[in-house]
Amino acid sequence: MPSQFYLFLAVLILLVALGRIVVVWRRGPKSVDWELVVAFIRLDFPAEQRDIAQKIAAGLAEIVGTKIKRLKPEDRLEQIVGWAENPIQLSDLIKVLHAAYGIQCDADTTFRALVEKVAEHGRQKETLAPER
Repeated sequence: MPSQFYLFLAVLILLVALGRIVVVWRRGPKSVDWELVVAFIRLDFPAEQRDIAQKIAAGLAEIVGTKIKRLKPEDRLEQIVGWAENPIQLSDLIKVLHAAYGIQCDADTTFRALVEKVAEHGRQKETLAPER
């Protein structure tokens, strides 16, 4: 009888240990919600530009990582690219911005100017689009 009790106790301890391993093992790495990380930037822009600023900042955060937390509207693209942990060419970022938003910018373009250009480009597209 005592041997059955010890066997039951050993199996119980083994199951508890395996259960913990499975629970810990199933947890994968959490992806970062960059939209949430960069939400602070919304406070520096007028209401009609806040969503655009947050969207662009989240995209930049994918490139520069957590250093995006130091982003201010007066930061230039050249500075922002310098924060990247993996080197990126400024010209490549400018090409991506042109392809994504249809705007022209350079190394001295500030984040505020970038947001304003994207907002203006969006307004122009809306006025040129035929109404349905």
